[in-house]
Amino acid sequence: MSALRRLLLRLFNVLHPGRAEPDLGREIDAHLTLLEDEFQRRGASPEEARLHARRKFGGVELAKELHRDTRSFMWLDQFRHDVRDGARAVARYPVAALVAVVSLAFGIGAMTTTLTVRDVVFRKPPPLYERPAELSFVRVGQPDRQMQDPYGASTPGALFRAWRDASLPGVALAAASPARLRDVRTADGADSVVVRTISPDLFAVLGVGAVEGRTFTEATARAAGFREAVLSRRVWHTLFDDRPDAIGSTIWIENEPFVVVGVTPARFWFTAMNAPIWIPLDRTRLSVDDMLTVVARRPPGMTPEGLIDVLQPSLTAYTRQLPASDRQRRLKTFPVDGTAMGHAMALLLPYVLGASVVLTLLIACANVAVLMIAQWTAREHEIAIRASLGASRGRIVRALVTESMVLAVAGGVFGVCATYALRGILVSRTRGESAFFDLSIDPHILVQAALITLATGILAGMAPALYETRRLHINPLTTLASSDRIRQRWRHALVVLEITVTIALLVETGGMIDGYLRALKAEMGFERRPLLSAQIENTGGIPIAPLLDAVSRVPGVASATAATTVPFAFMSHGASRRVAGDSAGNPEAVAEESSITPGFFSTLGVQLLAGRDFSEAESTRSRIAIINEALARQFFSGQDAIGRRVFIGADGYDIIGVAGDYATNPLERRHIAPKLFLPLRADGLAAKRLQLLVRAVSDPAPLVRSVRQAARDASAGNTVASAFTYDQITEVMGEEMLVGTAPLVPLIAIGMVLTTAGIYGVLAFAIARRSRELAVRVAIGATGRDLLRLVTAQSARLIVTGIALGIGLTFALSRIVRASGGAGSIYDPDWPAFAAPVLIVAAIGGLATLVPSRRAMRIDPAAILRDS
Repeated sequence: MSALRRLLLRLFNVLHPGRAEPDLGREIDAHLTLLEDEFQRRGASPEEARLHARRKFGGVELAKELHRDTRSFMWLDQFRHDVRDGARAVARYPVAALVAVVSLAFGIGAMTTTLTVRDVVFRKPPPLYERPAELSFVRVGQPDRQMQDPYGASTPGALFRAWRDASLPGVALAAASPARLRDVRTADGADSVVVRTISPDLFAVLGVGAVEGRTFTEATARAAGFREAVLSRRVWHTLFDDRPDAIGSTIWIENEPFVVVGVTPARFWFTAMNAPIWIPLDRTRLSVDDMLTVVARRPPGMTPEGLIDVLQPSLTAYTRQLPASDRQRRLKTFPVDGTAMGHAMALLLPYVLGASVVLTLLIACANVAVLMIAQWTAREHEIAIRASLGASRGRIVRALVTESMVLAVAGGVFGVCATYALRGILVSRTRGESAFFDLSIDPHILVQAALITLATGILAGMAPALYETRRLHINPLTTLASSDRIRQRWRHALVVLEITVTIALLVETGGMIDGYLRALKAEMGFERRPLLSAQIENTGGIPIAPLLDAVSRVPGVASATAATTVPFAFMSHGASRRVAGDSAGNPEAVAEESSITPGFFSTLGVQLLAGRDFSEAESTRSRIAIINEALARQFFSGQDAIGRRVFIGADGYDIIGVAGDYATNPLERRHIAPKLFLPLRADGLAAKRLQLLVRAVSDPAPLVRSVRQAARDASAGNTVASAFTYDQITEVMGEEMLVGTAPLVPLIAIGMVLTTAGIYGVLAFAIARRSRELAVRVAIGATGRDLLRLVTAQSARLIVTGIALGIGLTFALSRIVRASGGAGSIYDPDWPAFAAPVLIVAAIGGLATLVPSRRAMRIDPAAILRDS
C-alpha cells in the first residue's frame, strides 16, 4: 500500500507541481529555523546562527532539485517542460505554424474521414444484426472460379434443402433469393415493389425483430401456408402511409394474396440496401435451378473453417447426383461485413483508398518538414548557442521534435474536429429512417488517428532535427558559416516527393474516371442503344415460343430472342466450361457457355463471321455449337473452324459458325473472353430462369413496361424479375465507378493544395536566403527577366523531376497490373490518365512560382546591399 501511495503521490506532484513547491519551501524554512535556534542556544548571534545553519544544511536549491527528483518521474517532468518550451517556440513563428497545422489538419482529417468511409463501406457489419461475428455467408462455386462477392446467390436450392434436412450441430442456416420486382396490389392501389423470398427463420438467424407486428418463423409460415408477408419500413410508408391497420391486411403479389404480419426496422437490410417485401420460402419446393444467398450462424467456439467441415458432407452427397462435368464444387465462407456496394467494387479499391490516404498524409508530412527546415535554419544561431552552453545533441533533437509534435497534435485535433463536422453535415442531410449506413466514428478510428498524429509529428520533425544538429560535435559556432546547399537539396527532395505523390494520386483518380468514360463510350462489338433485357422466371419452366411470340408483337419491338446469359445481365446463369479443341495437342480454354435461340446474334447486332446460325429444329441434343472469334483464334490459329470440333468433357460438338467478338461489360473490350454457344429450342420448355433480349426500332425505354406485361401474359406463372435498357445499366455502372472515385476527390484537392504550398514555400525561402546573391546579380547587370528565368528554372527542375518519377512509377504499376490479368480494368488506364496529371501539376507549379518570381523581380539591390 505504501508503494502505491508513493506512486500516486509522485503522479500528483508531476501533474500539480505548484501545490508541492510551497510545502517544500515551508519545510526547508522550518528546518533552517530549528538549526538557527540550536546555534543561538550555543551562544552565537542571530546573524552567525543563520550563517552556520545554512552551511550545515547545504545548498537550498540543490536540496529542492533532489527533492523534486525523488517526488516525480524525471522523464515525465522533462517532457512537460519540453512541451511548454516547444509551444513557446512555435508561437514565435505563428504564420509558418498555422500553415503547418492546416497542412496536417488536412492530411489527418482526410485520413480519418476516409478510414471512416472505408469501415462503413467495406468493414462494418450491417446495423441491427445480433452478434455479427458469429455470422458467415456461405458460397458454393467451381474450383477454377473466384468467389469474391459474398452477397451473390450461388447456392443451389436443393443443396440448401439438404443442409436443412441434415443434422448440423449448433449451426443455424437461413437463405434468401435474389430481389425481384413484382406488381403489388393493395386495397388502395397498385405499384411495382421489390420482393424477396427468404427462409422463414432468416430474421431469427440474424437476430432482428419487427418494429410493428411480428416476423415469421418456420412454424408460423407452415401454419399459414407460406402466405404471410413482412414489409420493410419504407414499403409500409409507401403503401400504407404508416397506418397500424396494415398489420393483418391483405396484399396481392402477382395476383397471389399475402397477409401482412409485421414491419422490419428502418435500418434493416440483407445483402442489398433496398426496401423489399419479405415473403417466406417453402424449402420443400426448392430445386437445382433456384439459386440462393445462404447465411449461417455458428455456435460459440466454431470457426469459419469448422463451419465448412460441418457443411462439406452434404455438399459431397449433393455433387454425386450431378453430371460428371459439374461435380467439382467447393465451399467458401465470408464474414458478414461491409455493404453490397463495397463487395461489388474491385477487390483492390479498399487498398487503393488506404494507399491514397497514406500518400496524402505523406504530402502533409513533407510540407511540414519543409517548414521545419526553413524555421530551424533561421534559428541556427540559437541552436549553436545551446550546444555551446552544454546541451547535448539528443537534448536539442528532443526539443526540436517536440515542436514538431506540438504542431502535429494541433493538426490532429483540428483534423478530427473537421471529420466530426463533415459527419454532422452528412447525418443532418440524411433522414434517420432511411439511413442504412452506420455513420458513427468508432473509437478505434480515433485511436488510429492519435497514433498516426504522433507518428506524423515524429516523422516530420526527426529528419530535419537530425540534419540541423549533425555538426554539433565540433565547435557549434563554426556551423554558422557553413554552406546552405545541403539544406536546399533536402527541401528540393521533399518537394519532388510531394509532386511525385500528387502525380500518383492524379493518375489513380484519372484511371477510375477513364474507366467511367470507357463504360459510357466503349465499343463492345454491338450497339447498345436499341437493346433492352429482362429476366424471366417460371417455377414450372418457361415456354419459350409463346414468350418470344408475345414480346415480338409489342409495337416498337424489332426482334426478340432468349438466352441463358446476355451482356450486362450479371445475374444470368451462364457457366464457365473447360473446353478442349481437336487441334494438335488438344488445346484447352475456359469459355463462357450460353444456350441461345435462333436469331440471337442478329438481335444483339453481332455478325456471324463464318458458317450459319442455329435453326428452329436444333436443340442441345444436336451436339452442334457456335464459337466466338476469340475461341477460334485460340484453338485454330486462323484456320477455318467450320466442321471442326470442341469438347466439353467427353462430349464433342461440331462447330457450325463463328461469331464476332463482343464484350459482356464495357471494361472487357480489351480482353474478350472465349465464348461457346449451344442451341436452345424455342418450341419447348426451358429452365426456370432465362434472359430475354429485345431489339427496339428506336428508343427502348418506353417499351420496358409493355415488354414486362407481354412477358407476364405470355404464359401462366411467368414473372419478370428485372427489366432494363442497356443505356440504363451503363449509367448505373458509371455511377458506381463515380461512387468509388468520390472519396479520392478531397484527397486529390488536399494533395494539390499542399503541393502548391510546398513549391511556393521552397521558392520563397530560397529567394529570401539568396536575396543578397540576387542583389549582386542585379548590381552587375542582371535584368528582371534574368531573375525570372533563374527562379523559373529552379521551379521547372523540381516539377519535371517529380513528374518523371510519378509517371514512371504509376506506369510501371499499370504494366504489372496488365501482366497480372487486369488488362482493361480501372487499374489499367489509357494515356489520357497519364497526360492530364502532367498538365495539372505543371499548372500548379506555374501558380506556385508566380508570387516568388514577382518578388525576385522587385528586389532593390541598393537597399539589400546597404543592410547586409
